[in-house]
Amino acid sequence: MKSNGLKRHTKQHKAANAMQSQNKILLVDADSTIPNIALMKLAAYYKQVDIVKCNISYYPHKRKDVVVNAVGYDKVFVSAIFFSTPNHLKVTNCNCIEYGGSAYSITKKLPDEVIAWKSDYSIYPNADTSYGFLTRGCFRNCEFCIVRQKEGNIHLDESVEKIVQHKQVKFLDNNFLCHPQADEILQRLVAHKIRFQFNQGLDIRLVTDENARLLSQADYIGSYIFAFDNVSDEDIIVNKLGILKKHSTSNWACKFFIYCHPEMDIVNSVCYRVNWCKANQVLPYLMRDISCWDSDESGFYTDLGAWANQPGIFKNMSFEEFMYKRCPSNELRQQRSIATYNEGKQDASKWQRIVDDKSLQLAAEAEQLTTDDFNDLII
Repeated sequence: MKSNGLKRHTKQHKAANAMQSQNKILLVDADSTIPNIALMKLAAYYKQVDIVKCNISYYPHKRKDVVVNAVGYDKVFVSAIFFSTPNHLKVTNCNCIEYGGSAYSITKKLPDEVIAWKSDYSIYPNADTSYGFLTRGCFRNCEFCIVRQKEGNIHLDESVEKIVQHKQVKFLDNNFLCHPQADEILQRLVAHKIRFQFNQGLDIRLVTDENARLLSQADYIGSYIFAFDNVSDEDIIVNKLGILKKHSTSNWACKFFIYCHPEMDIVNSVCYRVNWCKANQVLPYLMRDISCWDSDESGFYTDLGAWANQPGIFKNMSFEEFMYKRCPSNELRQQRSIATYNEGKQDASKWQRIVDDKSLQLAAEAEQLTTDDFNDLII
């Protein structure tokens, strides 16, 4: 086991509460890959804190056990995202430890008096991007997602002004477009020339001509991110992609999260959706459930992700070419992964749905949810 060093961050506030300042507080960021909002709000509330970043990985083969020695601290706050993290983290020598984050509880929340503070980025001195939630929750209830259980139905969270503290911002909303005020908020972001991205993805099924136009006018960071979770959604996704491409002529401007799980049909679901991305000139990002690493096809999921999640390689190299370069001396692995992939490679006429003028027309005529429909859904 390894023990991480501490970093001290001190920030004096005129309104500092004397009792808060007297407490010696340790914040433990167990596994965040971006600044942890909950910990930054705690830092703002307590004014003077130490923080330790454990960097525990989501990936099984990269995980290491971490021991945090909290001797001398009055209170420790631990925040973890991944469900596997608690098995690899131990905090010692403190009698007052609070555990939070999805890894420990999907219902536990910070007190209102802590949430009210703006995030204190001094505990992440190298941060050049702001993070926050404009909305929380979702009106959907997907079986593989905890958002509805954790955050409830869609509702407004924090204002743009409260979130933005850097030259660019990444919003962490889970289904921003389903909020009735989404277009109004997008208009403000565009009007104020704020550089931003919804890096958890947007629900492409809720794309309209208006929000597609606003997104195309935005100072957007990187790809427009969506999700293609179920093959059954292909038709509506094709229609909505047509709307997006009407406002943005750039190929490869969109990225789709491709969720995969060992219980999914690896040929007719996983490979099919990745191939669909290739055919429609959009980028995939293979999101592997943790159970993929223990499945019989763990090697294939790793190979497919290594190819699909590297845009330059995915756009310019076939999977077969990639495998020959990836495993030049492992012919058995080459052939096994290529054979699995080729099973899922349907005739182009069956799955290639390149958007043309006719499909754009169909997309414009496609049935779309109105604001009234949204209001009915989120009651």
